Amino acid sequence: MEGIKSFFRTIYNNKQAFVGMCMFILLLFVAFVGPMIIDLDMSTDFVNRFQLPSLSHPFGTDFVGNDLFQQMVHGTADVLYIGIMASLFTVILGFSLGTLAGLVGGILDSVISLVADILSTIPLFPVQLIIAAIFPFQGTIPLAIILSILTWGPLALTVRGSVLSLKQRDFVLICRIMGLPKSHIIFREMFPNLTSFVMMIFVNGIHGAIGASVGLMMMGMVAINPTHWIIILNNAMSQVAGGMNTAAIWSVMVPTLGFFFLQMSLIMFATGLDEAMNPRLRGAKKVKKPKKQRTQVTGGAASGA
Repeated sequence: MEGIKSFFRTIYNNKQAFVGMCMFILLLFVAFVGPMIIDLDMSTDFVNRFQLPSLSHPFGTDFVGNDLFQQMVHGTADVLYIGIMASLFTVILGFSLGTLAGLVGGILDSVISLVADILSTIPLFPVQLIIAAIFPFQGTIPLAIILSILTWGPLALTVRGSVLSLKQRDFVLICRIMGLPKSHIIFREMFPNLTSFVMMIFVNGIHGAIGASVGLMMMGMVAINPTHWIIILNNAMSQVAGGMNTAAIWSVMVPTLGFFFLQMSLIMFATGLDEAMNPRLRGAKKVKKPKKQRTQVTGGAASGA
């Protein structure tokens, strides 16, 4: 309980991270509670197409008169779910394989390190595009697997290096001498030292996965939901007609601002995670530097000089 309080206290003191966390919590609330409150009506209403924001349509309407606010609320869950699941798979793969390579060593370490090095150097999106074209997966989970299967390499290499270093620490050696199981050494002794980095990778991986999923959807390689933000944006872009249809410009701005809001929330939140999850950084920040004392020269001393 004290650790949770310390985490939120640190995030609160970092105003940028606190604002980012509040923005992300708001998006989560909209994603999971919004569809229960806001009904989705996709029936066409050409009379009210391209309406600007109003009380009846807070975000305006699109090219067929559908309410953009309703679509954005119902599409938020799709955007976040893909990003969170893909980033979660990346963290699980990277942490598991990196820990395994660092602990076991030998041929297994060499194989995992070689694959991780290769994955760290190849261009991700073209390969993801090829995989999506060869294996036309349907659904959110398969898309998350496509996005994560090539992105675990850098995390695995970093975790492997940290595990190799932690293996030589006194507290790990003591655990080995005491005969404690490897699960205890990994999750109770090593993992707390890697938590801050893993959490930063997780948060940063969310907006990276969202960007990659948007690219795959724009290329038509994966199945999509009509209320997904990128579909709203794609439909609006097709109506703008190179800027000739000025009435559709607002329809383009709504999903664009939604993506901007999401990306900024994740980037700002990540700035304070390292400090919040790392006890050493929290302790270092509490230590105040001593103030410099001024040496005052009295009149007598000055005259004597």
